[in-house]
Amino acid sequence: MSKAEKNAETEGEKRQDERSKRKEGRHHDSSGATIKHAGSMVQKGYSPEEGQDRRRTALNKAVHHYGYAETVEKINELTLMNKNHKENHRRLLDDLEYLKSQFKDR
Repeated sequence: MSKAEKNAETEGEKRQDERSKRKEGRHHDSSGATIKHAGSMVQKGYSPEEGQDRRRTALNKAVHHYGYAETVEKINELTLMNKNHKENHRRLLDDLEYLKSQFKDR
């Protein structure tokens, strides 16, 4: 292998490393926290279609598992996703108010 071929190979490897670093950094949150996937609320039993008691029980479980801030972010994401479904949107906003009244000061 000639010197030019080796240089070209190392340059190609460097470019590939830079590309992979850019791709990794593109999707990461600037806060460095875990991904805020709103669908994970379903795992805790939350659904905007459920009654108030079941939603609040699921919210309490979510706050216990994820913490207040992350739970509020998840519910806020669901609120944005349901902005065209008026009944779910209203329930989600009510749930955000519930979270603020119950857990904000803790």
